Amino acid sequence: MGDSLFGTDGVRGIANIEIDPELAYRLCLSAGRWFMSQDACADEDRRSVVLGRDPRRSGDMLTASAVAALTSLGLDAVVMGVVPTPAVAHAVVNSEAVVGGVVISASHNPAEYNGIKLFDAVGHKLTQEDERIIESGVHQGSPEGWQPPSGQGIGRRVDGGQQVSSYLDHLCESTGMGPQSLRGMRVLLDCANGAAGRIGPAALRQVGASVEAVFTSGDGDDINACCGSTHPEALRGRMLSEDFDFGLALDGDADRAIAVSPSGRLLDGDDLLFILAVYLHETGRLPGGKIVTTVINNRGLDASLRPLGIEVVHCPVGDRQIMIAMQEEGIGLGGEISGHIILGHCATCGDGLLTGLLVGDILAQSGSSLDELLDGLEKYPQVKKNVAVERKGEFADDEVIERSIREAEAELGQRGRLIVRPSGTEPVVRVMVEGPDYEQILSLADQLQEVIEKRLN
Repeated sequence: MGDSLFGTDGVRGIANIEIDPELAYRLCLSAGRWFMSQDACADEDRRSVVLGRDPRRSGDMLTASAVAALTSLGLDAVVMGVVPTPAVAHAVVNSEAVVGGVVISASHNPAEYNGIKLFDAVGHKLTQEDERIIESGVHQGSPEGWQPPSGQGIGRRVDGGQQVSSYLDHLCESTGMGPQSLRGMRVLLDCANGAAGRIGPAALRQVGASVEAVFTSGDGDDINACCGSTHPEALRGRMLSEDFDFGLALDGDADRAIAVSPSGRLLDGDDLLFILAVYLHETGRLPGGKIVTTVINNRGLDASLRPLGIEVVHCPVGDRQIMIAMQEEGIGLGGEISGHIILGHCATCGDGLLTGLLVGDILAQSGSSLDELLDGLEKYPQVKKNVAVERKGEFADDEVIERSIREAEAELGQRGRLIVRPSGTEPVVRVMVEGPDYEQILSLADQLQEVIEKRLN
């Protein structure tokens, strides 16, 4: 798993090899102690942690370890079962007794992976400093003088199923949508064989949409396999051949989404941010006339929003970084190209269903199509490659790769930009080249891929 347990979004690896029950136990034990050290746990009545998971086979195993660790500390483990990641964040925020949240999920990764995401007492992803403290506790074990509780001091496993209906209500209430808001709208929903297989269709039907849900398998063995936001080809094919108003593809834990128009146009996070930013700005609900996105967003988004009086603020990659920037500048909307969209007035992390509901509401209110809502957005050509590597940890110190990146940047000059970075969640190096000349950026991306594959495999 590399030098650090934590990546861009929690701890992630191949289940029972890189992330096994022992590691999950030690990690949740350290996280539980960190929860208990925070001000939110000073009140003796606040002694619960919410747990949720996606449907992967290894989820039962790792949840059991998490429950054992937390209850051994005297914390009650409120187990929601298979739910989207943002449902856990919502449950944390909306319960006075909860001091943190744990999600057992590897998000968009294949079924053999799993992971652990942590939320603090206000439903935010932990800071890197907080993660360092927790990781230190994993390696060092119990602090000196620690006395575990016994008898009635031990926590219990508590059924958190009632939190699911609360999350469903939240989705509708936070968007201001009623039971007939999407009446007459036909939606094709790709649930990625993941956590939203039941909740996703229920949320859309609750606001009147006619929903056909696909990839709703609940066993987790085919989560994200040729489906979902990372593989929308099947969804796109059906949108082209059948009569739907709106296609929505979630990922395995439903914290991100992309959309597909009836013409087959794929709408990534930048496209969705454009639609949402314009709508919120026109309705007076975009604080400061600003949005946040990451350094890898398409700069055509910036150029398209600027004439409308909307400024784009850039931050490092990851929805945690987006949320930090939103809080620092008082901004209400942020997201990244992968489809993590944060609506700051009603959510503390990316939420694919919330994004889909609001985009559907904009469609219904405007009477426009998705393609028409994108009028005015001019994106620059981009080439992206995920280069599979065996020695990702050597990337930063490889002089040949560094020299190749400098040469590519010099060739691009001021006309384009280049980002090469190791993934925080997968054994790949991500290459993104953007510029006005497609043939040039494709050639540069191919050259960099070849160098990286030779040096790190």
